[in-house]
Amino acid sequence: MRKDEYSRSEVVMELGLLPGESRGYWKYHAPGKWFKQTKAIGKINNEKATLLFDSGAEVSIVDSTFARKVGCYIDDSQKQECVGIGENAYMTEGRTKIKVALAGSLVYYFDAWVGTLSGQEAILGMDFVVPAGI
Repeated sequence: MRKDEYSRSEVVMELGLLPGESRGYWKYHAPGKWFKQTKAIGKINNEKATLLFDSGAEVSIVDSTFARKVGCYIDDSQKQECVGIGENAYMTEGRTKIKVALAGSLVYYFDAWVGTLSGQEAILGMDFVVPAGI
C-alpha cells in the first residue's frame, strides 16, 4: 500500500505510531493525574456562559441557577436520571429551551436538561454537538 493511497491531496507528513499508541492521547496512563478540561465561552439566552463540550455525555445539561437567572421556563414534568463519573445517579430538575451562541454569530435553539452543575453553566453533550456539526 502506498502512503498516499487513501489521500485526497498530497501527503505532507507521515506519522509512525508504535503498537498501543494513539495520536492525541498520553502514552502512559496515570490514574492519579488530573487533566484540565477544555471549556469555551459562549452565550446562553444572551448571557455570557462557560460551556463544556463533553463527547462522553449523551445529553446536555444547563445549570438550574443559571437557567433561572436568564429567564428560562423549566418544565419540571420531564425529569431524566443520568449517570456520570463514578456511576453515581443524578436526577435532573426538568427540561428547558435555550439559545446557545458560539463565536458571536453561530446561534442554536436547543432543548436541554436542567440540573445542578459546578464549574460551568452548561455541559453540551452529543445531543448538541452532532446536530450542530461541532
